[in-house]
Amino acid sequence: MKKYSAFIILALIILLASVLRITGLSWGLPTTKYFHAASYYPDESEVLKAYRGFNLRKLNFRLSTDTVNIKGTFQPYLMAAWIKTASVFKLVDASSSFDSYKNAPNKLVNLYLTGKSMSVFFGLLTIPLLFIITNKFYGDYKIALLASFLLAISPVHVIWSHYITTDVVLTFEVCLIFLLCLSLIKNESQKIYLMSGLLVGLTGATKYSIAPIALLPVIAHVLSGNKIFDKRLLIYFLFIPVGFIIGNPYSIIDPKHFIAALKLSREINLYFDPSKNPFDCFGPQSNLLFYLTSAPRYGFGIPLSLFFLCGVIYAFIKKEKIDILILSWIVIYYLFISLTSPWKILRWQLPYVPLLCILSARFIIAIIKNAKTSIRFLIILAVFIVSITTLFYSASYIKIMKEKDIRDVASEWIEGNIPEGKKIAVPDVYFWNPSIVMTLYWYKGNEPFLAGIKKYKIYQTDYDRAELNKINPDYVILSDFEYYPFLRMKDKYPHPEMLPLLEEVMAGGKYKLIKTFEKRPELFGITSAAGFLPHELRMISPSILVYKHVL
Repeated sequence: MKKYSAFIILALIILLASVLRITGLSWGLPTTKYFHAASYYPDESEVLKAYRGFNLRKLNFRLSTDTVNIKGTFQPYLMAAWIKTASVFKLVDASSSFDSYKNAPNKLVNLYLTGKSMSVFFGLLTIPLLFIITNKFYGDYKIALLASFLLAISPVHVIWSHYITTDVVLTFEVCLIFLLCLSLIKNESQKIYLMSGLLVGLTGATKYSIAPIALLPVIAHVLSGNKIFDKRLLIYFLFIPVGFIIGNPYSIIDPKHFIAALKLSREINLYFDPSKNPFDCFGPQSNLLFYLTSAPRYGFGIPLSLFFLCGVIYAFIKKEKIDILILSWIVIYYLFISLTSPWKILRWQLPYVPLLCILSARFIIAIIKNAKTSIRFLIILAVFIVSITTLFYSASYIKIMKEKDIRDVASEWIEGNIPEGKKIAVPDVYFWNPSIVMTLYWYKGNEPFLAGIKKYKIYQTDYDRAELNKINPDYVILSDFEYYPFLRMKDKYPHPEMLPLLEEVMAGGKYKLIKTFEKRPELFGITSAAGFLPHELRMISPSILVYKHVL
């Protein structure tokens, strides 16, 4: 394939990826009359709140929220620079006063969109980077193009490119480290070891749980035939903390606070009791099994997962140096996320998704080259079908994100069907609720955005049945955040203290279900994901139930 043809195709792939990642970018933001400062993806607001107290003149860059500090700080710092640059060009109003956003919600929307645009940028930048890596690995434009295409349509990468999170930036950094590792295998320059150390440290500061990435340059060093005791490796290890401090300067400025954040992260991620997890309902399924079966099914779709599996098996058979390097990372990180935390998180797969794309593309092209003409046609047809189904799966979620959110649809129904002044109870005021509930509960008084919204008395029961009966509300609203575990796990519900309230509302006869709001991922009337979905996908469009007091 000629170079200019490959670059044209790559440009078209990036264009497709751009459409998938930009469409629906305003999802979760206060774009309707129901104001809510927190996005429907809650981690986003935590990143923006972390900038409170920033003072450039006094060189105060301390991040103010533990939610950010316990994960990693480089991505929030990078985003702060991103937002500041946008404000210099008058693209966003980065105000230190929250009141200014309440008075002009569109400014808050622009702030979120600016933050999200950084995820889009690094998500898209990873695609040509993967092309370069794959072409250097295998010297074949066709493999490189197919790998880039698979990443461009991969559902988990598409969806998380819409959010202000560390994961897409982290994935880009992992790919950069692989590019340097290739140079370590082919180049003995000390500069590569120095650069690798800096980048690994910076990546560790982006997200502490990516720590196993430090093994990759060592593996590349050994694969190149070098001895393990080598001064170049010493240079590599010496520059890891330098890179980490650049990305997390307060680790040495305020080590006590940094250590406290690490301890809190340990408590949340290592010692959390999975039986108390209210988010997902996989029951006794181990994380080793979850990240091998359930997570790929939901994060990639079954057809693409099968391609990934074929690529991994083929790499195990070939066992070339590059194969060993890639497989080492996939196996190490799979075991790490499976064994070190009880959480079941789809996005934790992202740091090895581009490598799975490389292996599957390499497998597909190799099979096509070696197959007979008749078989070759069937393989190309299979690739086409898998590509279409994967693209369909990604697009079905983007369609939901582009449309009016189910929380706003429910809010409009409430205003149109529930008389003003009625008492409405919810177990918890959180981002799964109809937006009108959050608006009326979080903000009171004469806020400008409250004008024109019907007023209701909103009560939070804290999952307490006695409190519910004390309030004696006219209506109760549940989301699948509360009731889905109840329906799915029944006697194994993760929070048994909540069961009496759910039983009172859903099965006690005192309340009657009068309205259900639900939107499944679909395209052209065809549903792409049926049955139970993990909470990370359900949050895009949670089911909402409205119950009316009848007894």
